[in-house]
Amino acid sequence: MRRSLRIALVLNPFTLRQRSGDHARCLARELIGRGHAVRAFGVSPGAVPRSGSSLMPGIRGFVPDVLLAYDGLSPAGSHSAAVARRAGVPLFVAEQGFPTRGRPVERGLRWVGERLWGPRVRRALTGVLALDDLALEQARAFSVPTEQIHSVVGGVDLARYPTGLRSHLLERHGVRGHVVLAAGALQPGRGLRALVRAFAATLGAREDWTLVFAGEGPLGRELEALANIKGVSAGVVLVERPRAEELPALVGSATLMVDADRSGRGPRRTTLGGLASGTPLLSVPGARFASLARGGAGLELDGHGVDALAEGLRTAAGDPVRRARWADEAVRLGEEELAWGAVAERVEALLLGEPQEQVLDGPSALSEPPALRSA
Repeated sequence: MRRSLRIALVLNPFTLRQRSGDHARCLARELIGRGHAVRAFGVSPGAVPRSGSSLMPGIRGFVPDVLLAYDGLSPAGSHSAAVARRAGVPLFVAEQGFPTRGRPVERGLRWVGERLWGPRVRRALTGVLALDDLALEQARAFSVPTEQIHSVVGGVDLARYPTGLRSHLLERHGVRGHVVLAAGALQPGRGLRALVRAFAATLGAREDWTLVFAGEGPLGRELEALANIKGVSAGVVLVERPRAEELPALVGSATLMVDADRSGRGPRRTTLGGLASGTPLLSVPGARFASLARGGAGLELDGHGVDALAEGLRTAAGDPVRRARWADEAVRLGEEELAWGAVAERVEALLLGEPQEQVLDGPSALSEPPALRSA
């Protein structure tokens, strides 16, 4: 029988909503359900199950066996490192990849964090839980030893993302047939113009295929104008940003998802939920979840431009047997790796110090995290 741990989750309240909130909330519930004592610090009571607001005094009073900090390059990560060193307990950091473009204020704060708090966190670090491909690369760039980097991609409620759903949102916009879905913010630098051009060069003349952009942003009218110039305005549809209750049906009814954004701003929840519901992913190299497409749940393209996107669309549209194989692998991936239960099991094993198989672009290697202190 595995022993019960006292786990302190430490969050940065300034990025709770947009970066780590959902993940921390769901992971806390799963770990509590597995018999561990979990407390969350750095957020207001109720934001995360068993949460409190104070950092240093509260964490020390909780007497944790292990700390798991979200957003390590922040005051929360620095506090966690200080507590971990004083208490002699392991410190893990859970990181989502930081987009390589946009949000100048956040990029400035990250630059400050790397210089002010980064060295302290790195010295106290036991391991990094990389929540997407971008986080893996950034952990390496931050000089974290390979054996301390663990890929923990996932976090899907399978009950919300079953297969075979139909989308009222798409029906309301008159969309029928096969759907190529590009979700997320309609912003420059995300490869969306190239996607319209690639669609026009391949599937735009076919009445049974529609390119759907689901999101909001300043690029919306430009994409509509570009589709009109290319003569495919009837096959390119912009729908509003889906509500939470509309999202599962939207991604589940799509034929393909496309992430053309190599800067890492591709949507997390939409992509993972779509894969779990059996929708394959076409991804450019360097996108947030390119490794999942590369692993068999879709197709990782050969490049980032119009030609690469066009070739990917042509390949996917022309081979329904291959699409079905991708869909089957996406469902398997959702059940065995992306579901919250599977994510919690992997995190639990890491926190307990059990040997982990790492898959980081090469052959699997077994790493032995430092053991926890005696119970």
